[in-house]
Amino acid sequence: MKIRILPILVAGLMAATAFLSSCLGSDYEEIEYPSTSSIKSFSIGTLYQTFYVKSSKGEDSVYTDTVSYADVPFTIDQINRRIYNNDSLPKDVDITRVVASISADYDAIYYEKDGKDTIWTSADSLDFTKPLTFKVMSYIPSLNQFKTGYPYQVTVNVHKLNPDSLVWKNFSNSFGQDVVLSKQKAVYHNSRIYVFGETQTGNTKVYTSETDRGNIINGWTDVTPEIAGINIYSAMVFNNDVYYIAEGGLYNLSSTSKIGTETNLSNLVSVNGQDILAYTNDNKVVKLNAYGEKESECDFIDGENLNGNISYISYPAAHNTSLWRTVVMKNGAEADTTATVFSYISSDNEWVKFQPNNPTTCPNQNNISMIAYDGKIFAYGEDFDYFYSSLDNGLNWKEETEYMVFPSENKNGIDKLTTYRQNGSYSTVVEDNGNKGSFIWFIWQDGSMTRAILNRLMPKE
Repeated sequence: MKIRILPILVAGLMAATAFLSSCLGSDYEEIEYPSTSSIKSFSIGTLYQTFYVKSSKGEDSVYTDTVSYADVPFTIDQINRRIYNNDSLPKDVDITRVVASISADYDAIYYEKDGKDTIWTSADSLDFTKPLTFKVMSYIPSLNQFKTGYPYQVTVNVHKLNPDSLVWKNFSNSFGQDVVLSKQKAVYHNSRIYVFGETQTGNTKVYTSETDRGNIINGWTDVTPEIAGINIYSAMVFNNDVYYIAEGGLYNLSSTSKIGTETNLSNLVSVNGQDILAYTNDNKVVKLNAYGEKESECDFIDGENLNGNISYISYPAAHNTSLWRTVVMKNGAEADTTATVFSYISSDNEWVKFQPNNPTTCPNQNNISMIAYDGKIFAYGEDFDYFYSSLDNGLNWKEETEYMVFPSENKNGIDKLTTYRQNGSYSTVVEDNGNKGSFIWFIWQDGSMTRAILNRLMPKE
């Protein structure tokens, strides 16, 4: 049990004197508080907690279990006579039946119940939905009698929201009057979301919107470059800019000039540190530097390709930051029951396709997306029924049924996400912005948006 006790300025502070004067100011009564009336330790025991999960059939399930919170540290502020836990308990913990463990200078401890002082015993079940007042009884030799010391206010803090549950919010933005994107891809860069899209009439559009702590600032702005043949699915953040492929060449949003000399590029695959990987029209993956010049190339897997809408996760190896691992996901073939996942390690210079139709791989879903969030890789499709997570670089996946769940019905002003998608296109992107929060953004065909965030990743002031 860890107890944090604030420093006591002087030992005599525990003995206080109060004077009550009569209205004439000539009479007073001296109240002497004992110096040996302090609570020295406070802890709580096993509490009931409610858990909300989904069954393997997608049905909501609720159960209650007991969890020990004996190791939760409580601060004892001896100066202000307050006792409290800095780290709040989970939201669904029941604090109406708390059995506490208390030690004090003297064995007689009282708490206020129904407006009266009641002696406390270690078997008492206490209701801490509101702060309780405790006092310690002590003997005063000078008065030859027992007195209670200054009271303590004891508070058991509980999260108002579950720290591991997703909080959702919807924004009714619009790309513009009658603008609907039939295809789209989103990227996040420097507090802005960029959406590359194609309208129902085949026109390419690029929109951007500023975000701040999970809110939208000033709506969408059209920043479409005057360049023909843009591959909207190639949009990617690299070298502190947004890059894309157009007519086989490499471009970024800061300029209308082609970067480098490559003319056979088909799609952008991933970023590996100071380099970017691009897929070519002849089924190769080339490594380009910040100037767009080719540094190396390797063959991709025969019979496979990296065209179209793909999702990627890329990160340096823990044992050697000069080596990069890339995981790419795309929709599987029509006959496959699982999504297609490719893996690449920069030192091997070879691509691998994970075995399809494996029971532990990610199910094949329409318009599948893969993101990195909260230390895991997650994937989901446009039906938004489940998050699927992987802890081993995309090799094995499991269905999330506890906290990372999509809204299944209208609750707290949020509908099922398919209500906002309206059978149209969507794109998704993660904003991981340190103390400003970690948000998952969903952009819908008309420019409206929905975002989600785990409670414990909320912005900190």
